[in-house]
Amino acid sequence: MASVRPLVLELIRHTSSGLPEDVLDALARARDREEPGSRAYSTFERMIQNVEAAREASAPICQDTGTLIFYVDYGPDYSPHQLERDIVGAVRDATKKAYLRPNAVDSITGENSGDNVGVGSPYIHFHPRRTKGLRIRLMMKGGGCENVGAQYSLPDTSIGAGRDLDGVRRCIIDAVQKAQGYGCAPGTIGVGVGGDRVTSYMESKEQLFRRIDDKNPDPTLAALEEELTESLQQLGIGPMGFGGKTTVLGVKIGARHRVPASFFVSVSYMCWAYRRGELEIKGDKVYLSGRRMIPAEPRRRTAASTTAARTAKKAAARATKKSARVGSSTKKSKGAAANKAKGTAAAKKAKSTAAAKKAAAKSATKKSTAAKKGAAKTRLKAAPIPSRRASATKLPVL
Repeated sequence: MASVRPLVLELIRHTSSGLPEDVLDALARARDREEPGSRAYSTFERMIQNVEAAREASAPICQDTGTLIFYVDYGPDYSPHQLERDIVGAVRDATKKAYLRPNAVDSITGENSGDNVGVGSPYIHFHPRRTKGLRIRLMMKGGGCENVGAQYSLPDTSIGAGRDLDGVRRCIIDAVQKAQGYGCAPGTIGVGVGGDRVTSYMESKEQLFRRIDDKNPDPTLAALEEELTESLQQLGIGPMGFGGKTTVLGVKIGARHRVPASFFVSVSYMCWAYRRGELEIKGDKVYLSGRRMIPAEPRRRTAASTTAARTAKKAAARATKKSARVGSSTKKSKGAAANKAKGTAAAKKAKSTAAAKKAAAKSATKKSTAAKKGAAKTRLKAAPIPSRRASATKLPVL
């Protein structure tokens, strides 16, 4: 199998420097629900402008490039050992190119590895499949939103949650309420119901690979997702905790079987910088986040065309030398006559130049005086940041 290291590097760059279209559309809708000129409106506007500027510069949209979570579905034509080497190598390359911040810290010594590679970093989940091809999904989850995640063991009398859907609902509302703006709201909420403590959290994170605008295939969970997405807005936390009409962009819930003695509900909070991407290889076709990547083909010259180009260059060089010789002899004969004419013209120009300088000096003095008076009356205005999604409304300074 061919190395996918350069393709994974592009996946990392693409994911770090932008947001999926469904997330950008959700942020734009949230902005339009706010009152123009309000703090919430301008905060959403700045978020969208930040993403556009980062995408253009291939720079991270957030200084915390987060935990790197890779989910790899591979067919019989791929080796998981080679894929792991390629992914780890691409992570190192992306760190050198500043697509990623060095984020892997030894929990015992406190030392940063410097290349985002360490024990359990990056996290790579491999899943074999029977069909040929490869799909690599990447999620970049920042530390701030990870810190406000929560896990509940039901029943939980502190919030009145029993072992039922109402209990699940209470857990989600409690987690979002406690997160406030610390998770960089508005958040997208991934929920895992059931399983054990580990697989419950895994389920909650895997739900964040779903699109914001998709629908849960389970009708019961679909109804609960829609209900919570609407009701959580009533908390009024708003973007970054400033207050507003949008507190979450969506709620995604998944369920697993559990043992009778346990009932866990795990909540993973994803910040507004909802970075996820996907690389898929089908035969000789490569897709990045659903769009086909077409590699640039290098230009190739045949031996005949190369020889012809060299011959043409030599002929042109000879012609240039001949014309230079003829030109130099002609210039010498004309030079003497031209020098006399130049001397007379120079004397005339000197007189006219002196007069022009005096007039220019007077005019410049008048203009500078007028400019100073005008500057005292007029304030300078900063140029607006261009945005293909932003409205024309002037934003207040935060």
